Amino acid sequence: MILLALAALATMSDTQIAAARKAAPADVRAVVDRWEMCNHWGGEEAYDKARARQIERASARLRCDRLDRDEALLRHRYVHRPAILRLLTAAHDIY
Repeated sequence: MILLALAALATMSDTQIAAARKAAPADVRAVVDRWEMCNHWGGEEAYDKARARQIERASARLRCDRLDRDEALLRHRYVHRPAILRLLTAAHDIY
């Protein structure tokens, strides 16, 4: 039973994620947005010093180093809201 529940958490389609994201509270949307952007900047190549600074600044501005802690806070805040927990799980897995 637990395995089925866990599988259901990870199987949201892109359409379902978009709908859940739109309906989510602002603090959840903000963390999901940060995951997406941190993933983007984390995948960028620092081909020179200027680009490395740009990537570093973006990561600092987005607080990429705090995402795990922010996710944990949201999971605690919304522990009784399974739709939000599913969105956080899906976003974490995708981004």
